[in-house]
Amino acid sequence: MSGGLPKGWVEALIDDVFYVTDYVANGSFASLRENVEYKKQKDYAVLVRLTDNTRKWNGDYVYVDKHAYDFLSKSKLFPNDIVMCNVGAPGQLFRVPDLGQPMTLGPNSILIRPLSKEILSSLIEAYFKSFTGIIAIKSLLSATAQSKFNKTGFRSLRFPLPPLNEQKRIVAKLDAIMPRIDVVKERLEKMPSMLKRFRQSVLTAAVTGKLTEKWREEHPEAESAEEMLSRIFSERIISASAPKQKQKIESIYSEIESGGNAQLPETWRYSNLNKVCKSFQYGTSAKSDAQGKVPVLRMGNLQNGKIDWSDLAYTSNVSEIKKYKLRKNSVLFNRTNSPELVGKTAIYEGEREAIFAGYLILIENLEELDSHYLNYALNTSYAKEFCYREKTDGVSQSNINAQKLAHFEIPLPPLDEQKEIVRQVDKLFALADKVEEHYQKARARVEALAQSVLAKAFRGELVPQNPDDEPAEKMLQRIQEEKTKMEAELKTAPRSARETRKNGAKTQRARHEEKQASEP
Repeated sequence: MSGGLPKGWVEALIDDVFYVTDYVANGSFASLRENVEYKKQKDYAVLVRLTDNTRKWNGDYVYVDKHAYDFLSKSKLFPNDIVMCNVGAPGQLFRVPDLGQPMTLGPNSILIRPLSKEILSSLIEAYFKSFTGIIAIKSLLSATAQSKFNKTGFRSLRFPLPPLNEQKRIVAKLDAIMPRIDVVKERLEKMPSMLKRFRQSVLTAAVTGKLTEKWREEHPEAESAEEMLSRIFSERIISASAPKQKQKIESIYSEIESGGNAQLPETWRYSNLNKVCKSFQYGTSAKSDAQGKVPVLRMGNLQNGKIDWSDLAYTSNVSEIKKYKLRKNSVLFNRTNSPELVGKTAIYEGEREAIFAGYLILIENLEELDSHYLNYALNTSYAKEFCYREKTDGVSQSNINAQKLAHFEIPLPPLDEQKEIVRQVDKLFALADKVEEHYQKARARVEALAQSVLAKAFRGELVPQNPDDEPAEKMLQRIQEEKTKMEAELKTAPRSARETRKNGAKTQRARHEEKQASEP
């Protein structure tokens, strides 16, 4: 017992008051699938997973053979059972709803069920959502590549147990407060997707000319994209020193884009990227180090159009630094990544000296193409559609090579209009960044409020205490006596009964836990 607990409370061992088990793999579960035939025949059980809770129990369940469900009696689920993830996202938990059909525990989870109706499932759910409970789970995590803990470690945890009547008062109070906090959380959680849509709509308006309609009216004298491209072509031909180089330039500018220029403002046009860029350079393939003179930017460092300077690799190779050194306002394109991330782009602002890795392409654009406009254009949904269309898929990664990137048809405005677009996008994005900053602060305050309520609950401060309540120690003693009696009965059971249990029949303990499976 702990001297710091409220009067009448007791520090209980999880194993003393809860039945805890984990997912049991079984050959009969090899047929895991969503099968309508099971549903028609009523010959199925639902395999309950963490994803079912995150999807708000939308009916998109995985069904298992009913015979396998009958065999694995110890992992059957009942309404109000607690399911906690113990692999991948350890500590995430939920109470099982009544789906009106048989249910069994899914992989990477443990089942937590009170051994007595004198312990409320909702109380243990609240405890492990509190900061103290979260810290307790973190103390169990193994130091492996994948965060996880086992049921044995979980059973060894202790938690503060109030008297039954006080449990009921606490739960009633939490039921009155926490849903209101959850509503605020849900509303706040819509903000990131709203901001994402806002930023994308700004970029769409930027590359379709809608953002600068008024600017064009006020600047009719601006050099058109057609005139600009013609001038670039002439300048590049004149500067070409060899016939092959001239031939290559002529070939680039003779290609006709497929984009319909009629969709763009009159002074714009679609242009292959290689008409307004000098080169597309792959990064270094040399091995990076954990420490060194200069950071080596990798695909993970390209985030939301900007360079993320965390999780860096380094090099001290002088020749590599000289060959791949980035210049301010360089645009980097991620040529190899997962199918949904390939093609992400960011601009290097010269914050610190850096080079770039082989999975990236450095786009060396001409001065007639503003680097910031290029970066914004490559982060539009229009550019993402191009990447999805042009990518070459491997086993787990996709690739877009420099030749394909060179043929990206960028909506090209006059240079002065590009700069105006960048100015307006920067202004609108700064506004979005402020909103996001307010969102993060509001989210932190709401989370702090929730944790404050839970902390009060388990300090005995959320509801008034009643001196007439039976102390939790007596309740715990009854539960332990019942558990000891049950275990003794199991030990003295005939050998034939033990053999039957070994072959999968329902045990006395399983029957006991099923009997206790619902709250009063």
